Amino acid sequence: MGEETFHPDTRALLAYGRALAGAPGATPKKGGADQVLERLFVIERTKEGRMPIRTFGQDLVKVFGRDLREHDFARFFLAPDLALMNALIDASAAAGEPAIARVTAETVCGRKLGAEILLTPLKIDATLGNRYLGLFQALGGEHFLGGRNVQFLRLGSLHPPAAKTPKAMRLVVVND
Repeated sequence: MGEETFHPDTRALLAYGRALAGAPGATPKKGGADQVLERLFVIERTKEGRMPIRTFGQDLVKVFGRDLREHDFARFFLAPDLALMNALIDASAAAGEPAIARVTAETVCGRKLGAEILLTPLKIDATLGNRYLGLFQALGGEHFLGGRNVQFLRLGSLHPPAAKTPKAMRLVVVND
């Protein structure tokens, strides 16, 4: 998948998420993702298609210009990109592992910043809904935004986890 091209902090959280999901040979390192804490957020996926942000790190408040708790994460995307983002989240949920989207964050006046968004399902009480831990990792410096707020996220590429074979499925081969 070319994971070596991801930002080192994205790779650290990717490995941590896989280890928590029980990937073979992966064990979460104590404090393995501590350096990214203020770039983390949590979204909830509702049945109506909304994605309210439930927590939002302080480094993200600086990049986005405001605390986005309770803001709808889906509103950052145009409809075609949102459909792809929903498919990426579905793949992550089905595999129980992290997925990554490369995006371009844009201001209203057109300033741009490359970034990676890692999303991984959280195993929580069902009464809290479907929640996902996210990492927003800038790739090149927030100074490109010139102090302006991020208003849009445009997808560049999607990196879903490997699909897993359903447990109830059997493969039958018939040689005639």
